[in-house]
Amino acid sequence: MTMKKQYNLWLMAALVCGLSLGITSCKDDDDNEMSEKEKEEQVQQALEQQALDNARLSVLDQLANMSASNADYLNQTFEPTIGMVDANDANTRIVNTNTMEAAAERFANLVDASIDENTPSYTWTDEKLGTMTYTKSSDGKSWATVDVNIKQIPHLQKIIYRSPEQADNNGKFSGRAYYRFGDVIYRPAYRNNNRLEGTNEYWICVRPAFGPEGKETSHWACVNFLPDENIFTYEYQNDEWHVPTGLGDNKEHMQNLAELLYAMLFPEEWDSNVRRLSNAKLPMFHDFDRAKVEYHNQFFWKKVCENWDEHELWGKVFNTTKEDLKKQLADPKGGLRLLYNGYSWYTKMAEFLGGWNCTLWEATYTNGTGAKANMHNAQYSKLKHSMKDIDFDCRVMGKEQDNYIGFFDKDNKMRWCVRIATDVQLGSHDWLHTTKDCIAGTYDEYIYYDGQTSYKDLEQNPEISHP
Repeated sequence: MTMKKQYNLWLMAALVCGLSLGITSCKDDDDNEMSEKEKEEQVQQALEQQALDNARLSVLDQLANMSASNADYLNQTFEPTIGMVDANDANTRIVNTNTMEAAAERFANLVDASIDENTPSYTWTDEKLGTMTYTKSSDGKSWATVDVNIKQIPHLQKIIYRSPEQADNNGKFSGRAYYRFGDVIYRPAYRNNNRLEGTNEYWICVRPAFGPEGKETSHWACVNFLPDENIFTYEYQNDEWHVPTGLGDNKEHMQNLAELLYAMLFPEEWDSNVRRLSNAKLPMFHDFDRAKVEYHNQFFWKKVCENWDEHELWGKVFNTTKEDLKKQLADPKGGLRLLYNGYSWYTKMAEFLGGWNCTLWEATYTNGTGAKANMHNAQYSKLKHSMKDIDFDCRVMGKEQDNYIGFFDKDNKMRWCVRIATDVQLGSHDWLHTTKDCIAGTYDEYIYYDGQTSYKDLEQNPEISHP
């Protein structure tokens, strides 16, 4: 397997967006003959088409393997990857979910709908893709089911959200998983198909596989590097702007990254918030069981943080210092600020009608109280700013604020572009439960079980950390 991950989906997304934003007359003279109203309408139509393309690609990518997709993706077919295959039906996928609230939230995030645990039924429709009908269960065998009819994914007909306890076989694997919260792996970084010497992509485990919770897939986040296919470059005269594209819209694991950092940097506060009875509605890593907090108590997080210090990971992973990151997370007007999804910018009309205006998507996580504690105060924004006379280069962010702070009116807050991936998407072709195997094509920068990853070690039950 090659060391370089191929993100064909996002390369294709950039192509699709480029095509949609290029809807204009073939003759240069036509630009001069168009009225201001016609130009404005053309810009609006192009941006609306781009938004629709992004939404469709986001849905498909969360359901299936899109690595072989291209600009004609609407006429292609893909194999499902969401959840696990049901042993009784190859066209049904099981998504292990510990609560009804989490099941509803997962589907809501998938299709960008306003539904919750009280919603009995909801049908999502797209004229080019098909339909998905969500139904809250009443038989006690699952939280909810989704009937899927998407022509691009013919082998996906049903999604079942259920807890391991609701299954005939509870599905909880025994022993330890290879990775834990906060583990960091890396792989070489490339630019224009050339290895960047001394530069790596660092991926943080923001939600591991974990037997006691019935989780069988690990999820990872990268904020220090963007490959070429996640960068749109616009050149005008002697200037260049580099903005993110095709980052995806995985709110669950962006939120997990924010909570992970808070737990590492403020372990006692995180632990106290989880245990406080008055915080009954406070999630713990989306749907982890708060009654099992001892597996991830404050002593666990202190050890993870100490290991990050020892391996000097703050600069490698976040391009900043531990102190500056901690200060921003503690600031109610700061928090963790992540750029996701991509951009909306009709560069064809840069000299017309405010065509310099670019829109970026930002997720901001700050610490609140009650159900908003542990960085669960989330805000998702579409921010618009003129790119004229400012610099923007998403290739290096974090402490390098001169690269991007003009877009945010020089508010002195650090930002990062975020990518989310599962272990399978990163290179794993086998379960990472009680095996010694790590993710193919990556190297361990730091793992919690360093030196304890033999088959015999991993056969032991997860331990409870102590001072």
